[in-house]
Amino acid sequence: MLSVLHILRKTLVTEYYRLNTGFLFLVAMFAFGILRPEDHIALASYVFASPFLLALMGVVFALYHFKTVFFVRQRLLWDSHSFLYNLLLIAKPYRWAAWLYVQWMLWLPVALYVIFVGYYGWWTGQRLSVIATMIYLLLVPVTGVAAYEYRLQRPNPDTRLSIVTTYLNRRFNKPQWSYFILYLFSENPVLLFLTKGFSCFVVVGICKIYPTDSYDERLFSLGALTIGMVHSVLMLHLYEFEHLQLPLLRNMPMKMGQRLQQYGLLFVLMMLPEIVFLVRYMPVGLNWGYIWEWSLLVIGMLFLLFGRFLQKHYVMDTLLRQGFYAFFIGFFLIMFKVPTLILALGSWGIGLWLCHRFYYTSEYIIHQEGLKIRPEE
Repeated sequence: MLSVLHILRKTLVTEYYRLNTGFLFLVAMFAFGILRPEDHIALASYVFASPFLLALMGVVFALYHFKTVFFVRQRLLWDSHSFLYNLLLIAKPYRWAAWLYVQWMLWLPVALYVIFVGYYGWWTGQRLSVIATMIYLLLVPVTGVAAYEYRLQRPNPDTRLSIVTTYLNRRFNKPQWSYFILYLFSENPVLLFLTKGFSCFVVVGICKIYPTDSYDERLFSLGALTIGMVHSVLMLHLYEFEHLQLPLLRNMPMKMGQRLQQYGLLFVLMMLPEIVFLVRYMPVGLNWGYIWEWSLLVIGMLFLLFGRFLQKHYVMDTLLRQGFYAFFIGFFLIMFKVPTLILALGSWGIGLWLCHRFYYTSEYIIHQEGLKIRPEE
């Protein structure tokens, strides 16, 4: 049994953390690098006292859970991981225990953070909410075991389009800015909902962390910087999507201004949930002028990230280093009180220049591993 756990840890757990190092690093930087310990205590007390924020936190954790489940289920479809179907030869109790071990190892970052904030929530008197959260923490991994067992028993899922989807695709024309959104809903829904759920949680957390004190606008600018860095993975997927799925798009008779307008509509749509949450939970000391500046900053960061991918091809392994440098440069600019409007105009200017300069000359480099045929769920 120990050898089975060792194989599962090497093939699933270690690989998951290796591929998601950049995402987890950005989450850790925001949780423990920007926020002070007393900020976590204040946030924990407010979340456990508000049923809505507690439910929102549960949704964010559920999205992370779906991300881990989707990762393992996708690996079970790969030819290189077909040997994992030999787990059917193991007795069910031992197999279920092995899957539960895998899910708990993937669930570990959430479990550690919930225990951390739950400790302070318990001592602030919100014991019923803490108990409910702990029960939720224990029950969610069990659903992962059921999902893995389902995939193990059905190794060849039917991936055909439904009749309704086929009818809608033929009946209605789609604008260019909607292609990538529909692609994410179809191929990477977990990544999309996890990214948006985390970024919306960041916005709500910043708005509620100091309910009685005056706000420093730099805190919101740091939140915008974190949201932009989290969306770097989505911008990488956009870069890959256009090069691999829509290579003909560059040959369409469209002016550069029209292309940039389509990207602008796409980025506004992508950042709309965060802007709505900021308007909904806007603190008293914040003005509408800053809301516009903040919105321009987060949208401009998407232009900057996408233009950077057009300038030079990156893979997931280099995203961590590039994101680390960009985050600290932005961090020091914000802490030295560079106006948000200047940061927004700078990101827009550099991003539009990169898109205009390297749009037609960018080249996607396919690595050897990318040539392997991998079935999609």
